[in-house]
Amino acid sequence: MAAHDASWDIFRSELKHWMELRRYTNKALADAINADADDAGLSAPITEQIIKRWRHSTSPPLQSLKVIGRILGMSNDPAGNAPYDPTYLPRAMGILEAAPEHSELIEAAYRLQSIRAKITDAQSTLARATADEGVVNIVRRAMESGLGAAVLPIFEGPRGYPMHVSDRIDLREPQPDRPAPKPIDHPGLADALQDSFAVVSRRTPRFAVPADAPTPTTLSPWAVQYVGRPRPGIVHRPHDGVPAVVITSVTTTPWTDDVGALVAMVLGYGFTTTRELARELVKDPYRSDHLRNDIHDNFLSAATPTRRVWSHHGSILSGDNPYAPFRDAQGRVTNQLVQICLVEDDASLLHTAQFPPGRLGGGRPVDEVSSEFDELRRQRDTMVARAEELTGNVRVFSLPVTFSPEPDERWLQVFRCTLAVLQIIAGLGIDGDLRDVHDRLVRSDPQVAPQVLRWLADHDAPFVDPRYRTRR
Repeated sequence: MAAHDASWDIFRSELKHWMELRRYTNKALADAINADADDAGLSAPITEQIIKRWRHSTSPPLQSLKVIGRILGMSNDPAGNAPYDPTYLPRAMGILEAAPEHSELIEAAYRLQSIRAKITDAQSTLARATADEGVVNIVRRAMESGLGAAVLPIFEGPRGYPMHVSDRIDLREPQPDRPAPKPIDHPGLADALQDSFAVVSRRTPRFAVPADAPTPTTLSPWAVQYVGRPRPGIVHRPHDGVPAVVITSVTTTPWTDDVGALVAMVLGYGFTTTRELARELVKDPYRSDHLRNDIHDNFLSAATPTRRVWSHHGSILSGDNPYAPFRDAQGRVTNQLVQICLVEDDASLLHTAQFPPGRLGGGRPVDEVSSEFDELRRQRDTMVARAEELTGNVRVFSLPVTFSPEPDERWLQVFRCTLAVLQIIAGLGIDGDLRDVHDRLVRSDPQVAPQVLRWLADHDAPFVDPRYRTRR
């Protein structure tokens, strides 16, 4: 979690309360924590100045929460008369779920969920760096590797609602006749691309290239996204009745990640993609379908991330799971999970067959992709049939998607899908005042959030205050 995450705001409030209640000074608490430095996960002693910063702006390692809670005797009794509860602080921060019913399970559950918390912390560490910081880091690493880098900011969106959606970056060797550089040959650059969630770009090059040198052989094109990238959440409690939302599709053509990211933005939830989680393990987002399916199945029941929207696309019909992508292999799904299925038309599927993710250069002829096109249609039709066959308390909603080659029309469809998802959630009886969340978004994400909220307000979206409407 980033230090400015709402969970850390709760930590600071709890820390101040319990230090005052137990009459601990900054120095006294620092000395007590240093006495248990190994268990607190500290690599160096802390000082009273560090404690002071924890109380106002920064945050300690997650592992130290249990030591802090134990020293201050934290519990759910604000008067401090109840026995110390090792899960109280993580639960108050929203890291852990509700306390186990049996006291003998508390410590075991705490150890298990602490591991999950560390994983979440690692994911948020990647997500909290802003996209523009990622671009600067890529360019810096490219120059350190002796490569050239050209950057072009891209402004797109529905007509009349332009957003800074990405930065496109071309990398090349200093000599224009040399082959395109491979990030794997430059470890620092490869790490910068991964940490920035950069994806391969197919757009027009920014460097001038010799007429006899085809673009794919001389340039390594990438894009750093401002929309569709993982991000931490703002709200510290899930909205009643909608602990999480998942957006699925057979292909990337519906811009599934972008729909998920915008829904998460409006709800104040964090955003995750199974593609990026898989890339953390195998380093290749385009050849990790089996792992992505495993992550998605795990999220459906065993480890559903609360206060979060996640997206899942690719080869989503796992051979090991007859219920995919709506239930895990045992037929289970978390109660109240909202599942949105984007159903592509044939034109969308054909586009993906001709321009598969990660492919550089022009598209393949239609007659060369017939088998891939047929497989994509089979997956889509099977997904639709499984959604229609679902019974019981399973919230699955299908939204049709039509293909358009024009960026403004595709962004319009993303916004319309986002609006439809919000209307579905509101139709379930979910309600909430998110004005503070949206005001914070406008300040923290000025490149994207104001235009998203303005379009949604102009179209009477639920959860969005009318004051964001276009002034006429």
